[in-house]
Amino acid sequence: MGIPQEIRILDLLAFRDAEFLRVKECEDKIRQILGGESFPFPPPPVPLPSASRKGKAFRPAGLPAEPPSRAAKAKEAPAPETDTPLPEIPPLDPTRENCYRLVFLDKGETKVSYLQNRRQLQEMLTLHCPSFQITCLETALLHTLDNFTTVRRIL
Repeated sequence: MGIPQEIRILDLLAFRDAEFLRVKECEDKIRQILGGESFPFPPPPVPLPSASRKGKAFRPAGLPAEPPSRAAKAKEAPAPETDTPLPEIPPLDPTRENCYRLVFLDKGETKVSYLQNRRQLQEMLTLHCPSFQITCLETALLHTLDNFTTVRRIL
């Protein structure tokens, strides 16, 4: 498989993960509206490949295993609001760039992803997830996964 195909696959996988996060957030909000009850709506109309994964039971983020007491609710502090404007993702210059290089922390582990979808990156900047943090975003000329040239630093 060539580099363009690898980049496209990584781009699509990251896009899929971002969409799954959006679905999960919607379902979590529905569960919160229902007071933490189980999700009473039908599953997706088609089986998802990721649904066959084995692992520990799913518990939505942000919902405790048991409903919190009134005292615990009173102690919860509101989430801090940030007025920091998000950087605008510039389009790639095809004469010297072929991807965006994203460095991020995922559950404390530093990871790197190469993407081409500008809109997807812009949406990823708006994610507020305690286990996910973008540490660096730049444009690059990618030769291989280990051989790239940084062209512009965005974040």
